[in-house]
Amino acid sequence: MNSKIEEAAEKKNEYLLGFASTQQQQEQRESLLPVDPTRATLPFGVVLVDASADVSSSMLGHARLRLLPLAVRWAGRTVLEKGARSRLRHLSRERLRGAQVAAPGVDSLEYRLYPPLAINADWLIHLGTRREFVDVATPLQQMIDSHAQDIRDMRLQRGLDPGLQLALVDSGSLLCGTALQARMLLQMLQAGIAPAEVARRARSLRDHTRLWLAPQHPADAGQALQRQGHEGLGAWQAACARPLRHLWHRSPVLEADASGLFCDQRLKNWRSAAAAVLAQLTERLRDGPAAGAWVQISLDGSLRELQAWPEYEALRQQAIASRATLHLTHMSAAGRIWASAGSLGAALYQPPA
Repeated sequence: MNSKIEEAAEKKNEYLLGFASTQQQQEQRESLLPVDPTRATLPFGVVLVDASADVSSSMLGHARLRLLPLAVRWAGRTVLEKGARSRLRHLSRERLRGAQVAAPGVDSLEYRLYPPLAINADWLIHLGTRREFVDVATPLQQMIDSHAQDIRDMRLQRGLDPGLQLALVDSGSLLCGTALQARMLLQMLQAGIAPAEVARRARSLRDHTRLWLAPQHPADAGQALQRQGHEGLGAWQAACARPLRHLWHRSPVLEADASGLFCDQRLKNWRSAAAAVLAQLTERLRDGPAAGAWVQISLDGSLRELQAWPEYEALRQQAIASRATLHLTHMSAAGRIWASAGSLGAALYQPPA
């Protein structure tokens, strides 16, 4: 009886992924907007992040943010992951265990963005995920270069500066870290700071951003990292392995900053690892330069349950006392693949002392 139920569930999941891969044409594309005359004096900047960033629903609705798709290869097919209303988010851990995240093709970016975005924006600031995980900057640059003359002509016809500026910025982070930096850039643009200056500041954010991940299933995360095939991920792969000496300390706390990836802690279970991440954030806000700090927590699970943890409440109180900005979001579908289902991520930006 159980085998029949499992077989039916497997067929249903495969149907859902097949459905997701054929619905690209029904997804909303970039709309061509009227040209605002004020853009002659203040160029309109747009922040681009890929679908692995842990952006919230409010960020997705922001006029200055665009989400670039990713290619998810699984079970002999490729699914275009667009972030919003992702069908991959609802698939079980078992069904996503063999998935691999990759950069999208140029044709996928053209379908989503070109040509309307070349008219709607004057500056494109691409805040990329760490290159060890995925490189969307390369196909994005190829798309812009292949249509350079067309973009110039279309902009001149509408009285715009003929040059569409593209700034490629490696965030040095991923998931909630990339989303956190995107929040900061959106606030700068909304405050009227020139896009050229925002792009310049974006390049310095990585030096002051730290990321933590507490994988719910370290073995799954290790396999996903191995499939990426990048030698720079070796430290995290080793931390997610299960040598005999770590038999009773199975849950690593993965960390990343501008210098690279590392792991200094292994705890008995995931709950302890996740609590240790929140405790580290609280300590850093208390002991470091907290005024002007930004924190984002992302979870593949119930945010309401996380808010009930005493460690989260302690972090919230410290953020209030330190005048730091704290955000809580769901983890992206790509995050479920890289960090494993049910995982917790955290990012902290602290300004220079």
